[in-house]
Amino acid sequence: MRRKLEIIIGGCVLVAVALCVGDVLEAQVGTGKTTRQSSKERKVRSKSGSGKGARSIKKGASTKTIDVKVRRFQESFVRDAADLAKQYEDAGNLVKTRKMLELILKLSPEVKGVRAKIKQIDEEMLSANGLSVEVNTARGWGPPVAAVFKGQAFRIRAVGDYRFVTNLSIGPSGFAVADASRDMAADIRCGALIGVVVPPPEAGKQPEPGKPFLVGAGGTITPRDTGLLFLKINAPKGHKSSGRLKVRMTGHVRKP
Repeated sequence: MRRKLEIIIGGCVLVAVALCVGDVLEAQVGTGKTTRQSSKERKVRSKSGSGKGARSIKKGASTKTIDVKVRRFQESFVRDAADLAKQYEDAGNLVKTRKMLELILKLSPEVKGVRAKIKQIDEEMLSANGLSVEVNTARGWGPPVAAVFKGQAFRIRAVGDYRFVTNLSIGPSGFAVADASRDMAADIRCGALIGVVVPPPEAGKQPEPGKPFLVGAGGTITPRDTGLLFLKINAPKGHKSSGRLKVRMTGHVRKP
């Protein structure tokens, strides 16, 4: 009995020793793998960090000094542009005055008073350069009444009455609108005052008139082209209307 007990205890000791040795070996193997893996990762990071094109990025660099320079530049530009605008205004050139004020708004839109000044200048320009003409309603496109300029607005007012007379035979389609130079203008009510701008002729070419537009009793018009302005009533060819309309223009207009 005693002999059997010694054999069992001896076997347990051997199993415990074997298990301890196994744990130690496994730990050593795992440590070796981790060490080799960490070394490999360090090599990869070192290689990528020292490769071509690698560079360090500075984070949180202060730009206060640059910001101060930018503010000083803006303030200096606004002062100089305002001074130049004042000089142009004193010289009577409102067009260039407006351009300088627009430059101020592009750089510093928050500057107070600039938009109001531009509005004031626009009103002054639209009220200047008065030009008066009469439109004979018995004629078609008569002689030019003014020279106008692309993108530069003018104001026009028309007053008066005339007799619209026609005794023409027409079909169910109404009056012809195929040729605005002799027929009625399409999409504009019959009898209304209309206008057209004819640009200056190019070398060897006949000028191409623009599209007729409604003038009516008047308003503010911004031409799409530079050229001569013609006026007439929107009436069919062969009408027998009579009377004259008085037209007053101001703004960017000149005698033709």
